Amino acid sequence: MKKWIILTSTIIFWGLAFTAIKYSVKYLSPISVASLRFAIANVLFALLVIKGKRIRWDDLSKVFALGIFGVSVYHIFLNLGEVYISSGVASVVIALAPIFVLFLSAIFLKEKITYGKIFGTILAFAGVAVISDPSYDNIYGIALVMVSTIAAAIYTTFGKSLLSKYDPVTLTSNAMILGSIPLYPFLYESILSLQNDPNLIASIVFLGIFSTFLGYLGWYYFLEKEEASRASVFLLTIPVVSLLAGGVLLSEPLTIKTLAGSGLVLLGIYIVLRKR
Repeated sequence: MKKWIILTSTIIFWGLAFTAIKYSVKYLSPISVASLRFAIANVLFALLVIKGKRIRWDDLSKVFALGIFGVSVYHIFLNLGEVYISSGVASVVIALAPIFVLFLSAIFLKEKITYGKIFGTILAFAGVAVISDPSYDNIYGIALVMVSTIAAAIYTTFGKSLLSKYDPVTLTSNAMILGSIPLYPFLYESILSLQNDPNLIASIVFLGIFSTFLGYLGWYYFLEKEEASRASVFLLTIPVVSLLAGGVLLSEPLTIKTLAGSGLVLLGIYIVLRKR
């Protein structure tokens, strides 16, 4: 039960993150949003690093690479993409990650690819596509977010292999701090550009504490309990949260397709879980 509560919270935090990012990039540059977000999160991650288990020297480069994909590459390109496309459609593109995880986990983790996993993942993504109807959006923005999608798949698959050596808290906190290194030079300028807008400040704080600190800890906790290919299919529920939040908070368009698409997403997840 605990892992499902943590997973549900993580999905909500990450779904709302797309809305918070979309609002924030109206006033700040994409890299400023990322640097401020991780400046907040890393204060909390640093406390865990001080108290936690140390990363072995020969694994340090691996954790650094993991963090680069999970932090710098993922968030910079996601933030850039949301300058051009809606938060809902960005979440749909990210929802492609399980497709990449499915095959990466088979190649590198030797996880079995079943017909259930393939069919369920495709069906769930079809539901996401029905919800979003993204054909009208800027192809440039979609391409930028696609880079984040591949980075997310690498982060999930590569991270799963390291969970055999380190607990989720140790791995996540070290990866986040190391992966944020390319963002540190932009922090001072980002602080200066931060406006006295309560909604903007709230968005950045939410991204830092909930979507990053709690979200990433929750994801690796769940990933430790499940196969990467099975766990990643739950990322397909994020667009449901994101589209609803975008409609309510940012007045992004919602249609009756939301219900039909959500049903397909849930059915796809059920098939992946049922077929071992």
